[in-house]
Amino acid sequence: MKNIFLHSLILENYRNFKNLELKTDNTPVIIIGENGSGKTNILEAISLFYPGRGIRSARLADICKDSEDFCSVKALLQSKIGLAEFSTQIKRSTNRRTTEYNDSKIANNELSKFTSMVWLTPQMEGIFTSSSSDRRKFFDRIVYNFDQKHAELVSKYEYYMSERNKIIVEDIWDNNWLKIIEEKMADVSGHIATNRLKTLEFMQQAIDDLENEFPKADLSIDGTVEQEILNGREDIVSFITEELYKTRNKDKILGRTSFGVHKSDFLVKHKHKNILAKFCSTGEQKAILIAIILAEMNYAIKLTKIAPILLLDEVFVHLDDRRRNYLTEFFISTNLQLWVTATDLKGIEEFGSKSQLIKL
Repeated sequence: MKNIFLHSLILENYRNFKNLELKTDNTPVIIIGENGSGKTNILEAISLFYPGRGIRSARLADICKDSEDFCSVKALLQSKIGLAEFSTQIKRSTNRRTTEYNDSKIANNELSKFTSMVWLTPQMEGIFTSSSSDRRKFFDRIVYNFDQKHAELVSKYEYYMSERNKIIVEDIWDNNWLKIIEEKMADVSGHIATNRLKTLEFMQQAIDDLENEFPKADLSIDGTVEQEILNGREDIVSFITEELYKTRNKDKILGRTSFGVHKSDFLVKHKHKNILAKFCSTGEQKAILIAIILAEMNYAIKLTKIAPILLLDEVFVHLDDRRRNYLTEFFISTNLQLWVTATDLKGIEEFGSKSQLIKL
């Protein structure tokens, strides 16, 4: 099994850090500090080496330290293909971000070729009551760990959809170009929906197989395209193309694309109670979310033979002793690099004795 882990992390002008350099190895890391000391900022910086906008989905302008025009994050990372240097730089004045792998520029969505990460933050605890867009993006990030091309497919789909939206609001359409764009959207859509369904099957099996102190969940995708595939439709690309054609006039009025895989929703039920997670208590929602994260990590290792970096922000807060003890024992037994934030070591002393401690 390969392990993805950081050897070093260097921050410059990053949020509250003017300069910070950390040296680590392939063991658990606990970041200890008061609220506002920058614990989550470190996790966010690490998460930028994975497709997307990081654990906060923050605007680029908000990441640079106040009064500074640029910030950077550099990492020496044991990646899927060996030891490599990664860096990402953000320039406030141009609102641009560039990412490099061994001094060569790469697209953000290419990072899944090199890294694998799973994270959990307090903000994610509201995912079940949030928008369908947030839940879909949450699930697509899970898919990145099972299919390294998925991030690129999602990026392509969003580009084609943006192009289609520009065309349909024009007074006179370029029908040939519109047809080409819709065909490309349909082709990419089929792959995205198939990847989601495969990952959903993997994840459900992992949840059912994993016995722990957290509630079981039933997972599903509520989306027209995904449902058509489940129903056995073979001409899925033609079906999507026809639907996009049918909705042109409607979408012209709306100013956006009303049909497609960008409308799908990721639904989670509390299996024992048979109710949607959004109707569960906040404590139950956090427990279900942790169960999903553990299943994602376990099955990613089983399927890809690659252990991801695990980023956990205040994961022990509001957990009872039984679940806290289970998690600490689980973390100690895993052979991967995980980053945990906490204000102190109360209740996790044994875990702390077997981890690297970073005090802010």
